[in-house]
Parts: sequence; C-alpha cells; structure tokens
Amino acid sequence: MDKFMSIAIEEASATKAEGGSPFGAVLARGGEVIGRGRNLMIQNSDPLSHGEMEAIKAAGLQESYADTVLYTTAFPCLMCAGAIVRYQIPRVIIGASWEHNGPSRDFMSAHGIELIEWRLAECYQLVE
Repeated sequence: MDKFMSIAIEEASATKAEGGSPFGAVLARGGEVIGRGRNLMIQNSDPLSHGEMEAIKAAGLQESYADTVLYTTAFPCLMCAGAIVRYQIPRVIIGASWEHNGPSRDFMSAHGIELIEWRLAECYQLVE
C-alpha cells in the first residue's frame, strides 16, 4: 500500500469514529496530495458529501485534472463517477469493490478512466 491510500484510509477511519460512513479519498498529483476528503453525509446531513466529492472539492478548481490520480477506499458510486468523468481524472485506485459497482464501473470505463482495484483487507474491514 502507498502513502496516498494510507491517507484515504485515515480519512475513512476518522469519519467512522465520528459516526459517519467509513469512506475516504485522496486526489494526488506528482507525488503530492492536492485534496483529501471523507464521507460527511451523516455529519453534515448532506447526501452529496461523499469522500471522493470532498477530496475533489478540497483540491479546488484545477486548470486540468489530466495528471491526477484519485485514491478511494471503496469503489465510487455513480454520482462520484460522474464527477470523475466530468473532470477527466484519468486514474482511480480503489481499495475495495463489490459486485453491485457494475453501473459506475461501466460508466467510468466507457469514458476511458483507468480503474485499478487493490482489494485491500483494511478497506473491507472499514465497512464491516
């Protein structure tokens, strides 16, 4: 596991400790974190506050996302997949995935997003 996924797991663990949904994400460029986020749906009563969305928001508006990588503890939902495609984030590294992720997997793949699934025990344990 690398430092970016470790940070995403830290974010997921922190939100879980707060009573939130245990999902975290990091947007990286050139070996540096440009945005990190955790699922804050419960804490903020905001259905759009998924970890991936929070990481993208934390990075702020970028001139281009073409050289970024999104690390996420769990496979992005269709809403987050939409943001990934919209901002043309070319690579997503995923800590855990399940069979029900088909629609978002198909959507991102159809738009040329490279999906790398690591299937990490730590990420599955977060949602147990």
